[in-house]
Amino acid sequence: MQARIDTGRDTGPGADGPGLVGYGHSWVYGSGAADGSGGFAARAARDLGLRLDNRAESGTLSTDTATLVAAEPPAPAAAYLIMTGFNDARRYGDDPAAAAAYADALATVLDACRAAAPAARMIMIEQPYIEDYSGHAPFDRGSDAVVDRYNRILREVAGRQPETEVVPVAGWRPRTMIAADGVHPNDHGHRRLAETVVDTVSTERVRS
Repeated sequence: MQARIDTGRDTGPGADGPGLVGYGHSWVYGSGAADGSGGFAARAARDLGLRLDNRAESGTLSTDTATLVAAEPPAPAAAYLIMTGFNDARRYGDDPAAAAAYADALATVLDACRAAAPAARMIMIEQPYIEDYSGHAPFDRGSDAVVDRYNRILREVAGRQPETEVVPVAGWRPRTMIAADGVHPNDHGHRRLAETVVDTVSTERVRS
């Protein structure tokens, strides 16, 4: 059984280190949040009493995140929050080469985080759906089916990693949780994502 993170502390393994490090695309970065919360990663960190080091970058592919962790290794932390691949799915659709690159990128990111903090929680958020994938060319090749494929790859890669949790976003409703741009979560969506992270970090994980 993996212990819960001690949320009475606001740091991770190092005295001055973050408790939570975020990697991924614009959703992790906080795009779409209009209520001043900074998005779901920032909201979750505040609710958990953890210091956040948000290394997400808007518009990035999973391969960009892999390049980032190779160039700038992750800081040691109590937990890592990773959500990437949505832009890959929207940009490349069913392309098998892109899907293989996504799997390799996930493994690179997880290996880098595990090397930085072997005992940390690894929290991988599954990508929820949006309503319409046809806008924002060339990022217009996605679909629910493509997102499902990328989430399956996520589960497969995570399943080969120790102590890595893949978390679906329960109660997700694209019609009410996506911003007017059609791509990013609105405040309601960011709250649902934050609740998912908080519930996961606050719960002990039983090893199978």
